[in-house]
Amino acid sequence: MKKQNIAIIGVVAFILAVAVGYALFSDTLTISGTATAKGDFDVEFTSVGEIKKVGYTETNDSHGDGTEANIAVISADKNTLTITVNKLDYPGAYVEIPVTITNKGSIPAKLKNIKETNVTGGNTVTNNTGSIAIDSLDITYTGVAASDATIDTNATQSMIITVKWNEDKETSVENAQFKIELEYEQVTATTAGA
Repeated sequence: MKKQNIAIIGVVAFILAVAVGYALFSDTLTISGTATAKGDFDVEFTSVGEIKKVGYTETNDSHGDGTEANIAVISADKNTLTITVNKLDYPGAYVEIPVTITNKGSIPAKLKNIKETNVTGGNTVTNNTGSIAIDSLDITYTGVAASDATIDTNATQSMIITVKWNEDKETSVENAQFKIELEYEQVTATTAGA
């Protein structure tokens, strides 16, 4: 019986030693906290530069005083640009409209898509090249529209919108009008490398 008591005391002592050893080498780490993120996403049209006109005729005296109607007008919220081309005189005639875009938000952005809406004055055909055609007119974009460049906070980018009478077409379109909206996305690790 004496040997049995010694064995039981030995087993209990061993278990206590293992428990104390485990307690010495183990610990619980608890991390708590709160993270918040805030940012403004605001990319807008800020100015229209000097418009180059080759073979362009103004057919609408919208002011009633003999002055030209505006070819490019930025909306009040600065998110839409309305383009009005009254008449191109011959195949190959065009207008080039330089536009400045500014990131007024606090988040870097990247151009995702150019969206044309409210097209009047002809039938619209969308091309895979980032341009549209309104019957005999071709509308193309160069500058920011042709790149994957990021527009940082308070930075500007330029683009040129060209509306041209397609030289392969015989009939012109008068009073063509459309609106342009630029769709941007937030720059993240995924979009920065894309």
